[in-house]
Formats: sequence, structure tokens, C-alpha cells
Amino acid sequence: MSSVVTGRTRPWESLTVRLMLAQTAVLLIGLLIVVVTAVLIGPDMFYDELIDAGHADQADGLGHLEDAFQSVTLTALSIGGLPALYIAGMLTFYLYRTIRRSLDSFSSAAGEVAAGNYEVRVSSAKLGPEFDSLASSFNEMAAKLASVDATRRQMLADLAHEMRTPLASLKGHLEGIEDGVVELDEHTTGILHAQIARLERLARDIHQLTAAEEGMTRLQLTPQDPRHLAAQAVAAIEPDALGKGVSITSRSTGPEIDPVPLDPERMGQVLSNLLENALRHTPPGGTITLHTDHAPGAVTYTVTDSGEGISAEALPHVFERFYRAHIGREARRGGSGLGLAISKALVEAHGGTLEAISEGPGRGASFRIHLPLHRPTG
Repeated sequence: MSSVVTGRTRPWESLTVRLMLAQTAVLLIGLLIVVVTAVLIGPDMFYDELIDAGHADQADGLGHLEDAFQSVTLTALSIGGLPALYIAGMLTFYLYRTIRRSLDSFSSAAGEVAAGNYEVRVSSAKLGPEFDSLASSFNEMAAKLASVDATRRQMLADLAHEMRTPLASLKGHLEGIEDGVVELDEHTTGILHAQIARLERLARDIHQLTAAEEGMTRLQLTPQDPRHLAAQAVAAIEPDALGKGVSITSRSTGPEIDPVPLDPERMGQVLSNLLENALRHTPPGGTITLHTDHAPGAVTYTVTDSGEGISAEALPHVFERFYRAHIGREARRGGSGLGLAISKALVEAHGGTLEAISEGPGRGASFRIHLPLHRPTG
């Protein structure tokens, strides 16, 4: 059988009432012990002390004082104890009412978060560091949920927008084939396969970006030689660069350093994204350079090209998902518009930064990765 919680609490089930009753019981028991000690035990102890001090004859004559002693003691306890009990009860009530108000605030805020309102925040109850830490943790949780929810909403909107073009192309060609307007030849199947590949790449990139931005990417940090990773990235893209007539080189500066903790797969992905982006924007006859610099406290990768460059208006937006400075040309080049956003998120997961630099259109661009050597590995 299962019990049903109706949400109604009896007065004695309230945390405030139970804490007040417990505190009052403690105070009453303490007062009772004082009374018993002073009234019942105190006179006998006083009588024994007189006998031990050699005043037995005087002790026998002090019996009539016991009643006076008890009366004075009770009067003193009544005058001092009862007001103290009242004041303690009032202070206890105030304290527990404050605690209850704070708990009600947390309960209400938790209900708002459960209902999808991630903007709710709780204020400090001024009840000590424990409650302050609880409020801070709750607010951080709500902020994180708000960020994740905003990321997912924006991701869905961007994804719907980006899927519209390839899906329209697929639909148009399929309808043309059904109507006999378009022939199902090698050219048409090539277009269909290209649009399907674009959707697949989009799904893969959107998954990687979501995982990186929400902190779900698990880095496998192992000691790596940064120059070796750079050489691998350049070697992988070199055939495409030569086929386009673009010169690509890798160089290294700075003192020799020990291997640094990096995820070779993720950092290799970042370098590949940056080199592929540079190649897309560099015309035949241009140059691309991947420069690895070893400084005492950091490793810096810089990908520099002699291509189209980036305007001052576009520069602040290059790491935004699906941003394209030249929409028509970018679409034809096949980029998903997520490569730079993924790269930035992965670099930040390593504890580093990624920035874009350009003097303007026609003057090339540089993307610089800065990785501190002593950084939190999470």
C-alpha cells in the first residue's frame, strides 16, 4: 500500500513548532534541575559544611533557616528564571521563524525551477555561512540550468534554420524526379548525397558543440609535445592545401619544454578546424602558417593566413554558432558554421583562450590559442 502526501501539515508537525517545543523542554528541565538542587540538596549541603567546619552546635540551631532559605531561593528563581524562560522562548521563536521563512523561500524557488522558471533566485537569510553557502549553491544551480536551457533553445532555433536549405534542396530534387522534370543521373545523385552529408555533418557538429558548451566534454589529458600535434595537423591538411595551390607551413619558437597535459584528439580537432577555416578563406597562391610558441608559463598556437581577412564589424561575431561573414560563399564552401564555435569551446575546456585577429578585408587573419601551463584540469 502507498501513502498519499496531501501537503497539509498539522501544527505539531511544523519544524518551527517542534524546535520551539524541544527548546522549551530543555529550558524547563534545566530550570527544574536548578530548583531541585537549590531547594532540596542545597540546605543539606550547607548543614554538612557547618558540621565539617566544627560548628555542629550552630548547625543544630539553624534548622529554622532552611525554610527561609528555600523560600528566598524559590523567589529568586521565579523572579530571574521565568523572565529568562520567556526571553529565551521569544528569541527561539524569532530564530525559528526566520529559519522557516528561509526554508519556505527555498521551497518556493525550487518549485519555480521545477516549473521551468530558471531566473528565480534566493537571497541570503543572514543565518550564518551554512545558509549563505546553500543560497549561493542554489543560485549557481539555477544560473547553470538557465544557461543550459538558453543554449538548447538557441541550438534548436539555429538547427531548424540551418536544416531548411539542405532539406529544401532534397525535397525539390525528389519532387523533380517524381514529376519527371529532373533525371536521376550521376549529377543528381551527387547533389542528393552532398545534401545528406551536409545534414550528417551538421548533426555531428551540433552534438559536439552542445557537449562542449554545457561542460559535458570529457577531456583525456595526457602529456603531449605541442609541436608534434601542430605537425600532425599540418600534415593532415597539406594535400588539400597543395591541391588548391596554397602554401602551408609549421614553425616553432621558444625554449624546450616538457610535455604538457593536453587531449590530443580534441586539440588536434581544434587545430584542424582552424587550418580548414584558413584554407577556405585563402585563395590560390596564398600562405598559411601554424606557429607554436613556448613561453615560460604558456603554450601558444597561432594560425595565420593571407586570405580574405575579417572586417571590424564581423570580428566580434566569428565564434558565434552559424555565423558567416559571407553567407553565399560560405554555403558553397560547405562549412557548417560551427567549426570556430566548437574550437573555442574545446580550448576553454582546456583552460585556455581563443581569439581572432585581423587588420581588415584582404589583409588575412590570425587565430591565436593561449594555453597556460599551470591550469586547472577539472
